[in-house]
Amino acid sequence: MGADVLFICHTQYQAMVSVVKVLCAPEGFRADFWLSAALPARAQLAARLQEAGLAGRTFLPQDNTEQYPSLENTSLLMRRTMAFKHAAAAGFPLRLGEYREICIYNDWNSAGRYLQDRGVAYVLGEDTYNNLDHPNHWIDDQAAEPDFTRRQLTGAGYLFWGAYRGVTAVEVARPETVAYYPGKLREFDVFARLKTLDAAGRAALRRVFAGEEIPPVSPDSCLFLSRGYYADREVFCQADQDRLCRYIVEKYAAGRQLFIKTHPRDETDYKALFPDAVVLNRFMPAELLDYCFDVRFGRAIGFGTNAVRNLRCADELIDIQDINLADFRTPPPEQEKG
Repeated sequence: MGADVLFICHTQYQAMVSVVKVLCAPEGFRADFWLSAALPARAQLAARLQEAGLAGRTFLPQDNTEQYPSLENTSLLMRRTMAFKHAAAAGFPLRLGEYREICIYNDWNSAGRYLQDRGVAYVLGEDTYNNLDHPNHWIDDQAAEPDFTRRQLTGAGYLFWGAYRGVTAVEVARPETVAYYPGKLREFDVFARLKTLDAAGRAALRRVFAGEEIPPVSPDSCLFLSRGYYADREVFCQADQDRLCRYIVEKYAAGRQLFIKTHPRDETDYKALFPDAVVLNRFMPAELLDYCFDVRFGRAIGFGTNAVRNLRCADELIDIQDINLADFRTPPPEQEKG
């Protein structure tokens, strides 16, 4: 047998949850990590996981993160054909039978479809904290499809969010809020587990995801939790993103010691925008600020992000609501001419 568990991760958050599981596991527990091409800076993350002794093997597939093939795999021939196609798209095959458990946090992708093509059992972890809370329109809409029961009974046709018949357990932070998956719920609250980590465990998380310590924080500091508004196509160009961020900082952080933590997809050069700011590692999950660093910010601000709503290491939280993104979008050329 190889490792105990294979973790299939598409985001930094999922990788963080997996590392917490390793840190909380009994001595001798071994885990391999499959890190999707959708995960920014995954090669560096894989190297740090290896250096910290937290991963047995790390796989860096050239998986297809953009295209989602047909939902159908109804005939035996189709299942074999799609298995071959998804194996290539997901960077598989691995020797899946060598794992006691396979954990995937989002099965709506080529990796999840390959597991279903092969009839492989897996555990569905939380894609984000408590994302399977009831009601959930994705789960409800899928269950309302006319062929849902057939797909679940036969395994012919893909099902997601824990409905696939080969899902052995569904991990949730708060089982009392989840009305789905009778008999399959397994409690795992990553934040509760983070609280139990000793100094060595917290230091390991900092080394893997932050790479450096945070400078001293003054009482009048402000943490700006930004996002890739341009990367997510909510504004039209990088100049729009820069203008939006300058507006937010000038309105809510003027005169304060400024710290900036943004999303891994955001490639904005914040050091050029705000030369005096402390720019934190964008690949670090913001949740680690609460549990792995001894910091306290005077204020935390964010626009269009759940990160600021969940943060605990700030005296004042401002979830900005009074911004209209249309005010920061550069008009397309054809509109400018008109």
